[in-house]
Amino acid sequence: MSLSHRLSPITSRLAHTLSAKKTATDLVARSEVNRAELGIYFAGPVGDIYQVTQWLSVFEQVNEEFPTVLFVKDAPAARALAAACSLPIRLAGSADAIEPLISAWGLRALFYVNNNLANFSPLRLTNLTHIHLSHGESEKASMTSNQLKAYDYCFIAGRASAQRILSTLARFEPSHLQEIGRPQLDQLLTCEPISAVAGRRSVLYAPTWEGDRAAMAYSSVALAGVRWVTEILQDSTLRLIYRPHPKTGTRSKATHAADRQIRKLIVNAQRENPGALHLVDLQNDYHPALAGADLGIFDVSAMAMDFSVLARPYFVACPAHLESTLENNALWTVARKLAPSGSAALLPELKNAWEAGPLPHAEEFVQEHFGETAQGAAMGRFKTALATLLH
Repeated sequence: MSLSHRLSPITSRLAHTLSAKKTATDLVARSEVNRAELGIYFAGPVGDIYQVTQWLSVFEQVNEEFPTVLFVKDAPAARALAAACSLPIRLAGSADAIEPLISAWGLRALFYVNNNLANFSPLRLTNLTHIHLSHGESEKASMTSNQLKAYDYCFIAGRASAQRILSTLARFEPSHLQEIGRPQLDQLLTCEPISAVAGRRSVLYAPTWEGDRAAMAYSSVALAGVRWVTEILQDSTLRLIYRPHPKTGTRSKATHAADRQIRKLIVNAQRENPGALHLVDLQNDYHPALAGADLGIFDVSAMAMDFSVLARPYFVACPAHLESTLENNALWTVARKLAPSGSAALLPELKNAWEAGPLPHAEEFVQEHFGETAQGAAMGRFKTALATLLH
């Protein structure tokens, strides 16, 4: 092995260390912190920041009353988040980096937006309240991970989430669940939607990613995405908004290839007919895409749940291996089921949905999953939960 090859790992580690030090210095210069009651701990890489970005505006709104700092383990992720929010950020990947700040800043609670294994480092700190936040309300298996028992409290959206957790996890303490609704729905109900196209209905296809194990393989992209997109693009009365999950194609070559093909189909269709305004939506904020859709096609995901609040017709793809686990789920009272492995044409299904409108029980479904969704209601519950637990 040449000297350059032997040195490259060392050079890479040195460059990484220097970059992290510069990031840490820049973050301190960006915002001074004298007091912080709340911390958000995020240990994921830059590709996972979607998990925390959806909570940034929520904590920005409570920052004056409950000063908040964002602790990030990964330097590139910290730089990306610094560009996305006004909250102070510190590079701190472990309990050792956070512990001195508890007394210095008056830190009282630490929030987690996922179940990253690195969370178990700060979880050892006994003089903090540890609170889990999900990055969305859905029927995915990850919503009932036994890891939830590690936290002092889990802030959940509504009664459906409580029932899901308590019926799945043995010996889970019910008092550890705090229903706060979904504060992000304020953004959905007030955002500027993606603009409509005259003479065309907007169809949003927003599939999830392929997951990291069989139990989380909810994605329809490789199974049916290309076929469905092709059908939609061929209909002159439809406009397609394709919003793939940020991690689509990161674990599966088939999903990656299908996603590439879908994007190419959309680019070609838009080139042939610019007035159709077909779109691959990759902006950080997903709310304009939801708000601008006349009809949605989703996988089992939080996107489908959020869309239910709009009381518009939508479909949820259910791969065959999930049928048994989701067969009697309340989701099918408001979402029409699609079988990605089936061969039935999609367009007749879409047109039937428009003619029939939303399925019954949408209001009850939303109430069960989110509680009150009027503007500011969930944010009020979030603030009340903070005040109750911390003061």
